[in-house]
Amino acid sequence: MSHSKQTLNSCLRRMIFGSLLVISLLSGQNAYALDNIGFVSASGTSLSFNGKTFTPKGVNLMDHDSLWYVDKITPTFAYLKEKDLRSLKASGFNSVRLSVKTDYFQDTNPPHNFNEAGFQWLDQIISLAKRNNIKLILDMHMPTGGVQQDYQINAANQQFWNDPWLKGRFVDVWREIARRYANEPVIWAYDLMNEPATTDFVAYEGLMKNTVSSIRSYDPNHLIMLQRGMFIKDDGSWDMKYPEINDSQIVRSIHFYQPTDFTLQSAPWFTTKKVSVTYPTPIAKATKDVWNASRIKNELTSLAQEASSSTMPVVLTEFGTLFPKRLTGQLQWVTDIASIAQNLGLGWHYWHYSGPTCSNAFALKSKYGICRPLTLKTLSRFAIVNY
Repeated sequence: MSHSKQTLNSCLRRMIFGSLLVISLLSGQNAYALDNIGFVSASGTSLSFNGKTFTPKGVNLMDHDSLWYVDKITPTFAYLKEKDLRSLKASGFNSVRLSVKTDYFQDTNPPHNFNEAGFQWLDQIISLAKRNNIKLILDMHMPTGGVQQDYQINAANQQFWNDPWLKGRFVDVWREIARRYANEPVIWAYDLMNEPATTDFVAYEGLMKNTVSSIRSYDPNHLIMLQRGMFIKDDGSWDMKYPEINDSQIVRSIHFYQPTDFTLQSAPWFTTKKVSVTYPTPIAKATKDVWNASRIKNELTSLAQEASSSTMPVVLTEFGTLFPKRLTGQLQWVTDIASIAQNLGLGWHYWHYSGPTCSNAFALKSKYGICRPLTLKTLSRFAIVNY
């Protein structure tokens, strides 16, 4: 059955939602909460699924052949195969954060129609996830224009923030996703934008508010995931904070790659140094201050507490490390993060599962098979499915 067809039940739910939305607008409160049977929902700082606590534990997946390239807008299944989902489920994982870009779903050339090939690809991913009892986060990793954000401001990604038309297309795509998948419970959250690269927090918050409003015009069911935005303080330095949006079904996302001198030590786009950094990682020999499990616990706890300060659920949607040719403590770092997250009650997603190579990469699996079996086994040990 096509996602675009509305069943009688869908029509009734939208009628109810419309009435409740009017009440919400009149009262200034978010009054549209439905029973959400079959959907993951938020209550205070907790997530629940069919009356039971839901703690997502999974990995990030993406199509490496298309996601990272501005001129490639047709996704493939090269890194998204059913056997991978089957294996992840058997290992105890219950969630996949699927990285996509808006250009998958809307043609980049006039008249900018919605791209049915992109939606058919997503339909197939949903079917694979459904067959293997895996839930999905839709992570809009690149906004319209297909340029990476990653909190790294540059001329290329500023085109998006400087162009109201591009931002309008971004909202249009999310609205269309909501229209098509409002009643699809395999998707448990919409992660609206990955690591926005702008210090204009007003613009970022405004875009998120417009996007949420557009989604809610069709979809009262899905959780909406928000990431921090950057802003300039009065002293000229910069800091980060979350958009404030009046919606009871908001989840806040955190990413963790600290210490980056260790996790990104072999990345040519991060450093040109040829220094091998170990974990636990000395920071200042004079004070014997180190990055170890205790330091990570303090940092991760602080991030989680900041994110949940408005009584919202928090999920660690990205953590990962590059694996250099000579390992220097990567397995211990992953173990510490997963253990600390479990003690904090944080759901998590490792960045990332599969890729073109395992050499100097985050990936646990390449096209030749699993290449980080001990790391995968460690993650599996903490991935206790709870639904």
